[in-house]
Amino acid sequence: MGNPKTFSFTLKNDIAELKILCGQLESIGGALGLPQRFVFEINLALDELFTNIISYAYHDAREHWIT
Repeated sequence: MGNPKTFSFTLKNDIAELKILCGQLESIGGALGLPQRFVFEINLALDELFTNIISYAYHDAREHWIT
């Protein structure tokens, strides 16, 4: 088996970054040839995870970065 592709990106702890998250996931899904339904389901899970991180991980109003 060959080397697996890896993808990484960083977002601010801002709910507006969900648009970037969705766009990045669409790009990754396209690069890997994933079915659109699969990309949608991954996006749904990451949306929930990202929203929970923003809501509960930080106890201050400062900018934080999530990779």
